[in-house]
Amino acid sequence: MLLKYWFKKIAFLFLLVPFALYTQAQELRCQVTVNGQRINGVDPAIFDNMQVSLNNFMNTRAWTTDQFGPEERIDCNMFINLEKSPSQDIYEARVTVQSSRPVFNSSYNSPIFNFIDNDWIFTYAMNQQLEFNLTQYNSNLTSLLGFYAYLIIGLDYESMAKGGGAKYFAMAEQIMNNVPTNANDARGWRPFDGIRNRYWIINNLQASKYDGYKQAIYEYHFMGMDNFYEKPALARQNIMNALDKLDKIARDNPNAVLLAVFFQAKSDELLNVFSGADMGEKAKALTVLRRTDPSNASKYDKLVRN
Repeated sequence: MLLKYWFKKIAFLFLLVPFALYTQAQELRCQVTVNGQRINGVDPAIFDNMQVSLNNFMNTRAWTTDQFGPEERIDCNMFINLEKSPSQDIYEARVTVQSSRPVFNSSYNSPIFNFIDNDWIFTYAMNQQLEFNLTQYNSNLTSLLGFYAYLIIGLDYESMAKGGGAKYFAMAEQIMNNVPTNANDARGWRPFDGIRNRYWIINNLQASKYDGYKQAIYEYHFMGMDNFYEKPALARQNIMNALDKLDKIARDNPNAVLLAVFFQAKSDELLNVFSGADMGEKAKALTVLRRTDPSNASKYDKLVRN
């Protein structure tokens, strides 16, 4: 498989981890939380049942043919806030999806994806069996879950190797293309549903004009964060190089959803990354960050206040 950052110390792992652990295992360590407090007239037991079912779906399925050891599983979260139930077993939800990946030589996990999806509409009944097939549409619920599973895996792989996530982005796109666009629950899968939705995330990731974004993901994490413990100055320079690529995207496509996704995950981390830089680096970082992520400009201003 495309080993994650662990390949940097694979010899060490083979000494400590029995070979049996490298048989095929699930890729995700996903914590799914279902909040049904806003739903009235529905037995609360359904929400507990839904949470267990969705956790099992995400965590017991083999999403790829690659081999994962338990320590390689990708950490991610889904916070499903049920907003309303317009009819029996039908739910509309606002969902926050997050993922992170470990930083080499540290206990720190770097956030890699953080997105609020306002357009979940799905059907769920008590003890419902969740069927999923990559090549055909079964339900909007399993399409949503599968889409984010492959998106998370793709971003994780992209942060480890150039082009590493391409196969999984294509799988996420295939799931999207299987969804009937005229269905009542298709909101968020279509280009006319807004500028920040599932359609535009995967569309951008598949478009050649955003190749610089994927390059930035690799440079930021593999060449930047993974070097921070041993070579912090080099790490910051590589992270700055990644930001320069994002800056170019921002100038050409200022409303690109990928920029919003990136900085939603990274703004606090970036503040910490450059807090230890010299004043020249801080000033350069501040200029780029304020231009590429103006919504967090006041946060970045702290770099030159101290």
